[in-house]
Amino acid sequence: MFTLEGLKEDAGRRGLALYGVLVTQNGQEKGKALWRSSQRINIHSLSKSFASCAVGLAIEEGLLGLDDLVLPFFPEKLDGSPPKNLEELRIRHLLTMSPGHEAPLLMGNQRDELEDEDWVHYYLNQPFARAPGSVYVYDTGNTYLLSAILQKRTGQTLLDYLKPRLLGPLGYKNPQWFTCPRGVTLGGGGLHLSLEEIARFGQLLLDGGAYEGRQLVPRAYLELATAKQIETAPVHPKERPDWRAGYGFQFWRCAREDAYRGDGAYGQFVVVLPRQRAHVAITAHEEHNTQGLLTLIWDHILPQL
Repeated sequence: MFTLEGLKEDAGRRGLALYGVLVTQNGQEKGKALWRSSQRINIHSLSKSFASCAVGLAIEEGLLGLDDLVLPFFPEKLDGSPPKNLEELRIRHLLTMSPGHEAPLLMGNQRDELEDEDWVHYYLNQPFARAPGSVYVYDTGNTYLLSAILQKRTGQTLLDYLKPRLLGPLGYKNPQWFTCPRGVTLGGGGLHLSLEEIARFGQLLLDGGAYEGRQLVPRAYLELATAKQIETAPVHPKERPDWRAGYGFQFWRCAREDAYRGDGAYGQFVVVLPRQRAHVAITAHEEHNTQGLLTLIWDHILPQL
């Protein structure tokens, strides 16, 4: 019999600040545990995986290509002549967190303190010290720029673009997503979902982009997005193995069982386990040990599936 009692006891011993855990296998709920009401919260960088799906849809619709150059979308935003590395920046480099910046941009506190209200201008005028694709540096600015590109190409915000294509079909009523001062959907954070809504996204991923018999996201794109596209191990310590397993197109690989995940700050997770035909949704506010949250899955959930 499937149980989450061992997980709950272990989480308590470790002092892990969980909000909720929901386990689904073969389309059926296997177990659920709540430490607080299951209301919508900011899922932080788990939002990036939804933005990635929007890119996949735009590619299918012929609006974008993985190898499209970024600069032609916003040539008017540059303060001077573009550096060579910026001229070579492509959509796929934004997706894989490898644009050539040496430090993250538009992360939480950075956004709060930014004086430039034109975040596209801010992003493009930072130094591009390395060749695109050469080094992974996790950066919410990359996802924001993808959102801005989609808005430039479609005339809609990322949120409005996804409502009829993904969010509405998943049953998300009146979804909320942070924007920048210029009205561009943040993309890299700020989408608000409940535990159950995250689990629906997990089912879509497990089913190759289909939900309730309807193909919402291209299967071929998701196969690329959830595969390892760039190395992350040199950046993350050995104590965090699930951050060393590689990165796709705004999705993380996990260190076990051919699993992958969408991942937000403080432990907002959807972990997909293809071999077990299962997925796990987690909400939390764990500031110190998010690896510990994933370890709960490996120690207590995976052996029961």
